Amino acid sequence: MVVEVKHDHTEEVKNYLEANREEDIARLLEELHSSDIGRLLMSLEDEEAMRVFKLLSPEQASAVLLEVDERLRKALISSITSEELIEVVHEMETDDAADVISELPVEDAKQVLEGIDRHEAIAVQKLLVYPEDTAGGKMQAELVSVHETATIEETIEEVRKKAEEIENISNVFVVDRDGRLVGSVSLDKLILARPKTRIIEITNREALHVTTDMDQEEVAKLFQKYDLISMPVVDHEGRLVGRITIDDVVDVLEEEIFEDFYKMAGLHTEARALDPPLRAIRMRVPWLFLNLATALVAASVVKLFEGAIAQLVLLAVLMPIVAGMGGNAATQTITVVVRALALGEINFKNARGVLLKEVLVGFCNGFLTGGTAGFIAYLLGANPIVGLLLFLAMIANMMIAGLIGTIMPLVLKRFNFDPAISSSIFVTASTDVGGFFTFLGLATIFMKMGLL
Repeated sequence: MVVEVKHDHTEEVKNYLEANREEDIARLLEELHSSDIGRLLMSLEDEEAMRVFKLLSPEQASAVLLEVDERLRKALISSITSEELIEVVHEMETDDAADVISELPVEDAKQVLEGIDRHEAIAVQKLLVYPEDTAGGKMQAELVSVHETATIEETIEEVRKKAEEIENISNVFVVDRDGRLVGSVSLDKLILARPKTRIIEITNREALHVTTDMDQEEVAKLFQKYDLISMPVVDHEGRLVGRITIDDVVDVLEEEIFEDFYKMAGLHTEARALDPPLRAIRMRVPWLFLNLATALVAASVVKLFEGAIAQLVLLAVLMPIVAGMGGNAATQTITVVVRALALGEINFKNARGVLLKEVLVGFCNGFLTGGTAGFIAYLLGANPIVGLLLFLAMIANMMIAGLIGTIMPLVLKRFNFDPAISSSIFVTASTDVGGFFTFLGLATIFMKMGLL
């Protein structure tokens, strides 16, 4: 897999490997950031990547495993012993450790959990029960919390103590005697308060929090909307169980963007450029068969009007224009609507206004592009009635594109399906059928009226 690395060291590392100069590779790796090492490993063959990975310290390896894709991560983990894997997992934060352990076979996962620190193992096991795409699946157990009766002085001391094992502390969470979240205090506010003041006096009781079962996409929207750095996670009884940090949310946003991108292209979300041919075929062919089925539906519409096409062959030349323009317009509409749904800008209450707007936009775009296409057809020698036919069919199909491009993602959302799956196949099929039917249907009517 060829991946560009900043200050690309791929060839240099390959040469070192051929010469068995592991010490030189180890020195080079010490100078690189974990993300650069991850990209370096993905630029090597699997066997080469495994050799390089074994040269990393447990601390480096724990960070690098999070920077490579799932396929390579499994290969790298399989290349080290259980004892080495335990050391690597021990260096991870609980949420990352849970992600790695969840991918292991049951016996290997059990062995790793038994090998790491007991308290860490308990925290990881608690995280493993939550679905990966929820707040509980994304949270980490490491956080700083104090009882509501603590003083500022005691709280700062707690922060100092926890800072040795927790990165990126931005908030202290305040709980009652039952462990229920009372609120949070930002570090800057904590530092400026007087030492003997009770923490509860400066606590923000209205601080945002999420429950363990909230979808990761909804969590990301809250971070985006309120410019958050971290957020507490509570169970259904309000007890503080973890926190989500901005770096976790960035991963979620990237994951959601690529997931939607793949689905809109009719691809399985696990498909990768360097997949073996058989895996790539297995990932893609189901969608292609579905596309074939919808294409046959469109072809059957054309067959209904084969008599009209036989009388005027020019219809066969022009009808792809109507269908193609409708497909492009529908893709524009659905992209806008899917994004708006993802950001929470539209819902079922205000969807009617969006629907009317998109149909109006379709009418106007159809009027402009249809008029242009009809005029060009006339200049090229077509009958003026054919130009009119093309004009009317373009308007109709553009309006269909606006209608279907808005309704379909809303319907899928209503039934808890991802709206992104609705574009490339279903919407294109709708505009193909709509375009062919309106264009050829109008042509048939015009012929019966003696206009063609």
